[in-house]
Amino acid sequence: MRQDIRLIISIVISAVLLGLVVVYCINSWMPTEPLAWIIWGVMAICGVTAVYRIANLAKALGMLKNDKE
Repeated sequence: MRQDIRLIISIVISAVLLGLVVVYCINSWMPTEPLAWIIWGVMAICGVTAVYRIANLAKALGMLKNDKE
């Protein structure tokens, strides 16, 4: 039970991070300065990492649920 809660909280935190990244990338679309492009790219990479983390955590949560049955 405690492991399930930890995984769910991690998924929620990753989803919030993904939401913040998406909002930032949409609001600062097509930056004009090179540094702004670098920041935009780093944020996009953070978004991809958040999606990957959510997928792995959801898979781990599914495995825990199947083990208990």
